[in-house]
Amino acid sequence: MPFDRTFFFNQVRPMFGGRLTQGQVDGMSAIVDEWEQRLPDGDPRWLAYMLATTFHETARQMTPVKEAYWLSENWRRRNLRYYPYYGRGYVQLTWRDNYRRAGDHVGDNLVDHPDLALRPHYAAAIMFVGMGEGWFRSDSRGRHSLSRYFKHNVNDPVGARAIINGYEPGIAEAIARYHARFLGALRLVVPVRAGLEAAFAPELVQGIGTRSANPIAAAHYDGDSEFTETPRTPLLPVGAMDNDTAQPDPILQMTAEIVTGFVSNNKLDPSRISELIADVYFALSNSDDLSRRRQLAEPDAEYLEGSEEAEPRAA
Repeated sequence: MPFDRTFFFNQVRPMFGGRLTQGQVDGMSAIVDEWEQRLPDGDPRWLAYMLATTFHETARQMTPVKEAYWLSENWRRRNLRYYPYYGRGYVQLTWRDNYRRAGDHVGDNLVDHPDLALRPHYAAAIMFVGMGEGWFRSDSRGRHSLSRYFKHNVNDPVGARAIINGYEPGIAEAIARYHARFLGALRLVVPVRAGLEAAFAPELVQGIGTRSANPIAAAHYDGDSEFTETPRTPLLPVGAMDNDTAQPDPILQMTAEIVTGFVSNNKLDPSRISELIADVYFALSNSDDLSRRRQLAEPDAEYLEGSEEAEPRAA
């Protein structure tokens, strides 16, 4: 199901100083287009993290760029040891082997023509498969991939920076904040349910029915700045309960409960709901107590053979 693009762009516009250029719109559209074609029923936290990574890696341009794009090609030739396979795209694809692998994926010759990696839809496809399969980095536990940091019982937008460049103090936390904002802006075109639930990011929109005995109220905006309440079942993330014995992610569950409770008892402009969701979600994600609870719920990871680092990347 497609996302509401109007809602999305209205919600993310403040991240760009209140105004979006056509290039930024086109670049984000290419990423969302690729998602809707490739993973329409996937975990939207993945899409939000790819958008957040792009936001950082392109200095908010949201278009595929060359490494050190503000400098000349002669500078890159003289200073980058992997020239001409320097960083290009949304996630700065580097090294010949990665260009060959990316070219095989998009069906074009990126080894002989590396600038093709700057095409928005190529760049989006490369980012999706590269981050999804963990092309760029690995350690003794295996590849750093989106599924390692975002799954039914793991939500680690700070640690996910390891997918691209490893943990960088300050940068990893900033990207996690961008992730929360993008996640709050992702809303399906057709609401799954009426009311407040429609404003939640899709992974917060699944009602679990009778699995829980603790119903909460979903707030409804009546158009006159007043909210009414209707008893509903708790909101839990899609995939939070994969079977009858699985446990919900406490951070996603608490985000739904806190925001629903707040909006049920306070007047709030509906356009601000996604920002509230993002702020609560990020604050809870950084709670040491909740992080420990989530780690205790996570099964032991399978250890895969691999080097501490894959091919080095430019910072």
